[in-house]
Amino acid sequence: MGYQKAQIVRALRGRDSGCLFCVMDVEEGGWLLLADGKRRRVDRPKRKRDKHVSAAGDWNHPVMEKVRTGQPVRDRELRAALAAFREEMEV
Repeated sequence: MGYQKAQIVRALRGRDSGCLFCVMDVEEGGWLLLADGKRRRVDRPKRKRDKHVSAAGDWNHPVMEKVRTGQPVRDRELRAALAAFREEMEV
């Protein structure tokens, strides 16, 4: 499956399985750079294969728009956006 920047994914494998991440960048060969603003900060994203994540959805949020356009994003903003997405999924 083709993933895009600012897409929200859920990790399927590894010690972070079940956690939500934002795709910060997509690399050649099926690698994704993932951040959640807490365990994996924006300045040091986690590199993970695309087959080890599943799409949780696309979400229109100002922070996701900043990621799409390449503007700087703070960890606090990313954490808040993922928490809001998590709340929307629970409702």
